[in-house]
Amino acid sequence: MKPSSLFFLLPLLVVFMACQKTGEHQEATEGQLQLKSYESSKDDPDIMIYGLACDGCTDSILVFLPDSGGDPVNYYIFDAMVERKVFGRPRVGDKMALLLGPEDSMVVVGKDTCRTVLLAINMEQVKGTWYYVEMPEIQLHVPVSNANDLGKEEKERMEQRRDSFVKSEMVPREYVYTLKRDFTVKAAGGPPATSTLDRKRPVVYPPLKRYMEWHLHNGRIIFSYNARDSLDSLRLMNDTADFVLLRRDTMTLRFNDRIQGFKLKPDSLTEARRGR
Repeated sequence: MKPSSLFFLLPLLVVFMACQKTGEHQEATEGQLQLKSYESSKDDPDIMIYGLACDGCTDSILVFLPDSGGDPVNYYIFDAMVERKVFGRPRVGDKMALLLGPEDSMVVVGKDTCRTVLLAINMEQVKGTWYYVEMPEIQLHVPVSNANDLGKEEKERMEQRRDSFVKSEMVPREYVYTLKRDFTVKAAGGPPATSTLDRKRPVVYPPLKRYMEWHLHNGRIIFSYNARDSLDSLRLMNDTADFVLLRRDTMTLRFNDRIQGFKLKPDSLTEARRGR
């Protein structure tokens, strides 16, 4: 076997061996090692379970190795797929987060009796550099003359001024969030740096929230950020969103005040999946 082939197969072999462990205590995972400022409350604990997708997954069965240790477990996932509650198709070795049905929600599949999955999230597909594009809004009121009262030359000059304004001011900007393996977030892009002179600019961009962390909680995603109470104090705030769509290069989240779509940066298709 060529060395390059061995290098390619080695990660798959490691995952296969992990999924075959029986009764061995698992080492702390990335979710257990993180230092997070968001914690589940006693009144609202996180009841999702976390682990790896193993070989043998189908559209009906998810073979799942829990982080808590033990043997792989088969869960019935078909109904969740039909109801579009599986966000990111399970792939061997991917970190998964599951919200299970009641303990008596059992389904017989062949010779197996499996507990149902209500919702599943492929955490590997959540990680990466996501972006969306915002256009500015006009913030200055500019009186507009009645076009019918203008001559041909005045109309042409007005069209030229409008085209010049659109070209120079109505420029789209990317708003970027990198969701990392350690559950931190790096925010970038957003509105340009401003000064007191910019208050007279004819357009304004919406602000970019500087999210610092991301966490899953009972099937939802929570983003944490610092909000300033006064000139001297900050307090931790959380934005919670529901997953609407999660594909290889597309993610859509429903926040309380909007539905926001994201596209994945092309380099994230390889870099982020290997553990950015």
